[in-house]
Amino acid sequence: MPIKDLSLGIFRSDYMVHQDPSDPTAQPTIKQVEFNTIASSFGGLSTKVSQLHSYLHTISAYPPLITSSALPPNPSISSLALGLSTAHYAYGSPKSSPPLPLCVLFIVQPSETNTFDQLHLSLTLQTTHSIPTFRLPFSETLSHTSIPASPHRSLVYTPPHSPSTPYEVTLCYFRAGYSPSEYTSPAAWSARLHLERSAAIKCPSILTHLAGSKKIQQELATPDSPHLARFLSGTSSAHMIERIRSTFAAIYPLDDSAASATAIVIATDEEKSENYVLKPQ
Repeated sequence: MPIKDLSLGIFRSDYMVHQDPSDPTAQPTIKQVEFNTIASSFGGLSTKVSQLHSYLHTISAYPPLITSSALPPNPSISSLALGLSTAHYAYGSPKSSPPLPLCVLFIVQPSETNTFDQLHLSLTLQTTHSIPTFRLPFSETLSHTSIPASPHRSLVYTPPHSPSTPYEVTLCYFRAGYSPSEYTSPAAWSARLHLERSAAIKCPSILTHLAGSKKIQQELATPDSPHLARFLSGTSSAHMIERIRSTFAAIYPLDDSAASATAIVIATDEEKSENYVLKPQ
C-alpha cells in the first residue's frame, strides 16, 4: 500500500539589524542571516518571553516611550502545536494490526539543552489536543522503535517505562539529527534511515532538512549568485529579484569557487573580518 507523501515544516527565519558603516546617512535595515528548516528552537519560549515583557510593562519596568502596543502577544506555542496536531490527524487511522494508540514522537538529543522550550509544545499537544507525546533520544531510536513486517511500514514506539503499551507514531518531530556530529557511527545512520523509511510523517522531510544547510543558503545569498533568479523564474522583474536579494546578509564560501576570492580577502583582513562570522555546516 502506498504511503502518503506528507511532511510538516516548522521554520525559523533569523534577522539582524544592519547599518552600512560606509554610509553615515544610511538607515538601519534588517537582513536575513539564517533560515532554519529543522529543530527550529525557541518557539516554545517566545510566548513566555512576550508575556514577560508585558508583565514588566505593567509594573513600570520600562520607560514611558515603550507602550503596550509595542509589545504584541506571541502565540507561537499554540500556533506550532496546531501545526503538529494537524499533521497528527492527517496521518489518519492506525495502520498497525491490531490497531495501536497513536502518538507524536519528539526526536531529541541525549543531553538536550532546549527541554523546556520543547515541553511547552508537548504539553499543549497533550492538554489542548489530547495527543499522547513522547520524547526519544536520537541515539536510542533503534532500541525503542520498530517497523513490523507489513506493507504499511508503521513506526511503533515502545515506551521504556511501559513496554506493555506500544504506540503507533503519526509524526516524527526532529529536534535532533541535524548536525554531522550526530552521525558518528553506522548505528546513527541506520537510525535515521529507519525513521525515514517508516510511514510516520516527518517534520521536516529529509529534503527540507538538507535544503536548510548553510551551503544551500550560501549559494542563494552570495552576491551575484545566479541561483536565486533561477528559483524565482516566475518573477519577471529583475528589480524585484534584486530587492529580495538585498534582504539577505551576504554569505561567502571558502572553497575553490570564484566567490571564495572575496571571502579570502575578507578573512585575511583584520579590519574587514571583524564584521563577519565563520559558520559551520
